[in-house]
Amino acid sequence: MTTPNREALCNALAARPVAKASAGAKSRQRGKAGAAKAAKRTTKSRKSCATARKTPGSKKAKKTETVTSLLAAGRGGYELPTDRAAQHVDTAVALPSLLTQPLGLEGWAALEPVILAALASAEPLLLIGRHGAAKSFLLERLAEALELEFRCYNASLIDYDDLVGIPVPDKDGKGLHYISTPTSIWGAEVVFVDEISRTRPDLANKLFPIIHERRVQGVELKHLRHRWAAMNPIASGDDEGDDDLQYLGVEPLDPALADRFTFLIEVPDWDDLTSAEQIRLLVDQFRGKHPFPINLEALVDDATRTFALLCEQLPGHLVAYFLALGSVRASAELRPFSTRRMATLVRAALAVQAARMALARGADARPQDVDWQTSVWLAVRHGDPDLATVGHIDRARQLALHRQAWTVSGLEADDPWRVLLEVNDPVERVARALRLRSGVSPEDLGPLVLDALASEENQALRMALALALYLGCREIHGLPAVVPETLGHSVRRVLNFVERSVRLRNSKSSHLGVAQEVKGIVDSMPAQGGQPEATRDRYARNLLRALLPDSYTNTTPTAVHTLFVQLWERFGLADPQTEVQT
Repeated sequence: MTTPNREALCNALAARPVAKASAGAKSRQRGKAGAAKAAKRTTKSRKSCATARKTPGSKKAKKTETVTSLLAAGRGGYELPTDRAAQHVDTAVALPSLLTQPLGLEGWAALEPVILAALASAEPLLLIGRHGAAKSFLLERLAEALELEFRCYNASLIDYDDLVGIPVPDKDGKGLHYISTPTSIWGAEVVFVDEISRTRPDLANKLFPIIHERRVQGVELKHLRHRWAAMNPIASGDDEGDDDLQYLGVEPLDPALADRFTFLIEVPDWDDLTSAEQIRLLVDQFRGKHPFPINLEALVDDATRTFALLCEQLPGHLVAYFLALGSVRASAELRPFSTRRMATLVRAALAVQAARMALARGADARPQDVDWQTSVWLAVRHGDPDLATVGHIDRARQLALHRQAWTVSGLEADDPWRVLLEVNDPVERVARALRLRSGVSPEDLGPLVLDALASEENQALRMALALALYLGCREIHGLPAVVPETLGHSVRRVLNFVERSVRLRNSKSSHLGVAQEVKGIVDSMPAQGGQPEATRDRYARNLLRALLPDSYTNTTPTAVHTLFVQLWERFGLADPQTEVQT
């Protein structure tokens, strides 16, 4: 497996989502910018892997081309995606819209690989979007173009008899059989359940086997291939107070039902479109019905064949990625995916890769230029069932974890960076890096230190963290210059202690209480100079006093002192040789 370069590692770390900005945001941004420049100065760009293009020939040669281009691409185009989490990360191959824009749909082009992946793999598909977003329109047109027997059910209105037909007792009276009606599910090749989030609980339980197993009452639906559904977005905590986003009767899907859908796609709304897209949409409504510009059945068949080939020769790095994804999600304390979901995501990634390769061939592009990372990201982005059960996904955090997992999966098992990148807490990451001195170069340690410092918003707690980082790194030569500059600027009030007097005019001032708390902590420190804790306490006294009188906003001296003592232990700070002025 190809080992990522240092720049990719630094980029992966920089992708960690940072909390809301505070008064010190500007200085943290300057620190991050300096870290990025320092990383660039010490690294060289990684050249993309070039792959030879096979000449199409017989069917056998075409299959060979598909598998060879897939495996040759491997981790080629390893550059990591941008921080704009709202956008898809397809930077390797720019393809024209073949499935949506020709129908008059705008803003859907980036979703086409996922839609085609659902068609090629016959995995369940759920579209989530506001009313009037053309969810039903697209699915109906796809079924029509593929000449599939199509059944559409409104889950808020139907009864179970509408699905299976009219139950009639058998002649012997020991069982039932169903008299089929024109709308019953028997013989359907596509089942589309609209308004699935409005389904009654008793009917929802009966939808499970249809979506997951293609069965009704234990009876196999031999003709059924595609299971599609649509719903309006459920209200999440972020939507409260926005009346436009509340839908009467819309409930979160049962987690078990949501987990049956391989692909869960958020479809674009009017506000998601660019001005040009909005203009085209308004004008296009008067141009009549549009045909697909390609043979859709041939495109789906191409993607289906490629998907089958990929399943036969599962790339090892794909398995490594999803193992790493589970690890980084656990480190981030996110609810773990189910076993079914993890297995489903692997199939989804293969299907998206197959779809993107088929779309590339359909647009006369090079399928071997289709990169794996984009396909994996699309599968993960559009494969999280929380979208139907919780209603909101932090896309920036999702992208950051994806980038971290992708980088970890490219490392050898004994690479120190694997240990570091599997840790989500940036402060703990530095602590481990300091314990792995020989495995982490000073150039690589620098961005870790700045990232840890930027993770703490509170001014007083950040000064305690900066002091511990300074003490842990001051004997390390070769750090990027921005690191000691940033840390020295943050702790200069502690290192250059100046005695000063502050008069508190109001005896009831909160500053007086803070000063008394600092005095109590300082007085409780042992005075013996020979104890191992003596040097630590000298720094702690200077730290607590340097923050007086008004730097303890939203924290307390006790919290600052506790954090500094914990960091002293976590960073393994020995008794420093250089004394500090007190």
